[in-house]
Amino acid sequence: MMNRRAQCNIVRAPQNRKGYALMVVLLITLVAGAVALHAAMLGMNTTLMQGSSDRAAVLDDAAIAGIEEVRNRLNARLDSVPVTGYGLIEDGVAVASAPGARRWTYVGRRGNTDGQTSTGEYGVVGHIISRVADPLGNTSIRRAEIYQESFARFADFTDRTRRADGAALYWALGMEAAGPVHSNDTIRIWTDTPWPQATFHSDVTTSEVVQGTVAGLFLKAPPKEGVSPIALPSTADMNSLKTTATAAGYSFTPAIVVGDTTNTTLRIQFIAIDTDGDGNNTGPTDGFFRVYRLNNVSRGEGYARASVPDPDPSAPVPGGATAPIDSVLFSWNCGRTVAGFVAGLPAEVTVDDSVLFNIPLLGTPGDLYRDRMRKKQDMFDEPTTRCFLGGDERLNGGTFRANDGAGQWLVRTSGTIPASIAGRADAAYLWPLSAVLNPSYRGVIFVEGHVAVSGVARGRVTVASRGNIVVAHNLTQAQNPGTTGCRPDGDIVGLFAGKSTFTADNLLITPQWRRNNTDNGDDWTWPRKDFDPDIRRPDFALHAVTLSIVSAGAERPIPPVGLPGDRYVHRGTMRMVGGQIRGRSGQTGTFSGAFLHGTGIDISFNTCALTYPPPFFPTTGRWSLAQYFEVNPLNFDPAVWFSLP
Repeated sequence: MMNRRAQCNIVRAPQNRKGYALMVVLLITLVAGAVALHAAMLGMNTTLMQGSSDRAAVLDDAAIAGIEEVRNRLNARLDSVPVTGYGLIEDGVAVASAPGARRWTYVGRRGNTDGQTSTGEYGVVGHIISRVADPLGNTSIRRAEIYQESFARFADFTDRTRRADGAALYWALGMEAAGPVHSNDTIRIWTDTPWPQATFHSDVTTSEVVQGTVAGLFLKAPPKEGVSPIALPSTADMNSLKTTATAAGYSFTPAIVVGDTTNTTLRIQFIAIDTDGDGNNTGPTDGFFRVYRLNNVSRGEGYARASVPDPDPSAPVPGGATAPIDSVLFSWNCGRTVAGFVAGLPAEVTVDDSVLFNIPLLGTPGDLYRDRMRKKQDMFDEPTTRCFLGGDERLNGGTFRANDGAGQWLVRTSGTIPASIAGRADAAYLWPLSAVLNPSYRGVIFVEGHVAVSGVARGRVTVASRGNIVVAHNLTQAQNPGTTGCRPDGDIVGLFAGKSTFTADNLLITPQWRRNNTDNGDDWTWPRKDFDPDIRRPDFALHAVTLSIVSAGAERPIPPVGLPGDRYVHRGTMRMVGGQIRGRSGQTGTFSGAFLHGTGIDISFNTCALTYPPPFFPTTGRWSLAQYFEVNPLNFDPAVWFSLP
C-alpha cells in the first residue's frame, strides 16, 4: 500500500489588533502633548521676551533721560565739560523710572578741541554717555553727540544797545540784517520815514523788548521777546587762541604803542596769489599774509594805517595862524600815481617825488599861505592822486621795500612757500594760510595789541587781538561768499577783538578836503575828494564775522563841533558779508536830515558761518543735541572710550 502525503490548506486564525490601536493613540497623544508643550513654551518665551523688551525699553529711556539731564546741567553751568579726559556726573544713582536700576553718566570731548576751553576749529564738540544697569545684568548704554553753537551764527548780536555815554542806539536808515539777530538788551528801531527803517530777514530775539516794531519789517517771523540772555566770551579765551597761534609761529606784538587806540602800529595784509598757475587765486595753497610793523614815528603815528597826519609845526601860517597848516598836504600816504605794476600786475603807483610829504613848500615862512602851499595843493587836486596804507609798495613805484625807514615787513619764521613764487621780491615775507605749507597752522593769527587788517584772504582764518582791530580798507575773501557754496576748506574770516572793532576814519575810506587859497588858508575846498584806489569807492567791503567784547562801530562817528550840516563827512557804506557780535552797539554814523557823518552799514549774513564758522571762533556756551548712538555694553570702559582718537 502506497502512502500519500495529504495536502492541507492551512488557514491562520485572525489576530487581536487592540494593542496596535493603543500605540497609535499614545503616539498621537504624545505629539499633541509636544505641540501643546511647544505652544506653551513659545507663549512663555514670548512673555519672557516681551518682558525683557519692556525692561530694555525702560532702561533705554532712562539712559536717554540721563543724557538730557546732563545737557540741562551743562547749560545751567552746574557742570562743565573737561578739556581733557572725562567727567563723572552721575555715579550709580537710583533711577525712579526704572525700579532697581542705577545710572552712570559721563561727559567729555573727543577730537579737534586742541585743548581749547570755549573754542574749536569747527566749534566745540562734546559727548555724553549714559549707562543704566539693573541687578539682573540688563544694561543699556546710550551716547549723544553735543555741540556748542558758534557766535558766528548771528548776523547781529549785542549785549547792550546804548553808547558808553548812555545814549540809546537805533536800527535806522534802511539797515538790513539777513541772518539771525539777538540782543540781551532792548532792540530799538527808529520811527521815522521812509519805511521800513530796518529789515530783518531771519529770526529776531531779545532778552528784553523790541521798540518801534511798526518801523521794522520782519520777513520771517515776529520778534521773540524775553528769551534767555547769552553771555559773551571773556578775555581769558584769548589765552587759548594765543597758544594755538604761537604753535604755528603766528603770534605778533607791535614794536611801539601810541596813545590813540585806533592808530595801530601793526597791520596785517592778506594776499591771495595764484601759486599753481590755474588762472585764479582760490587754490588750497594760494592764501598768504604779510605783517607790517611800525618801528618809529618818523612818518607819523598813523602811517601804518594811513591816518590823517598831524599839522606840520615847522610850517606855520604867517601872522599868528588862525588855522594850522593843512595836514593832509604833509601826508606820507598820498601822492600822484602813474600806471605801473605790483608783482607783475597792473597798478596805480606813485614815485617818491610825487608823495605829498616830499613836495617842497614854496617861498619863505613869511609868505602867504596860498603861495607857500600852491605846489602841494596842485598835487592834491590832481585826478590821479591816491592814498595807500603804510608800507604798500605802491608808495614806491610798485617796488617792494622790506624796510621803508618807518617800519618793516616781518620776515617769515615758520612755514614755507611754493617754489612757483620763490622769485617774488616779497617771498621771504609771505606767511602761508595753509596747513599744507605750515603743518602747525590751525587757522589762528594772534596779536598782542592793536592791529589793522585789510586785503584778500584765501583760507580759513581767525585774527584775535587782545586790543582793538581796525578795518583799514577792504577785507574780502578770495572766494566770494555766497557764490561758491559752503565747504570745509572754503574761505571764511573771523575777527575777535578783546576790546573793540572799528572801521577806520583814514585817508582811504574818508573823503578829504584841503584848505583853499585865501591868504591864511582859513577856508576849505568843497566838495571833499575821494582818494581810495579801489574801484568800489566810496563804498568798501568787509567779508568777516567780527566779535568785539567791548563794542564795534566806526572811528569818529560824530562830526566835530560847529561843522555845518552840508559838510558832514559821508564815508560811504561798508558792505559787510558775515556778522557782527559785540558787547555794546557801537555807533557808525550821525545823520542830520539828509546828511550823514560817518559810515553806513549794510550787513549780508554769510550762511556758511552756520556750518563752517571761523576756526576756533568763540561759542555761545550752550550745548545743543546733534544725535544719539547706541554703545555696545560688552566690556565698556569710559576711560578707554574717551581716550580714543
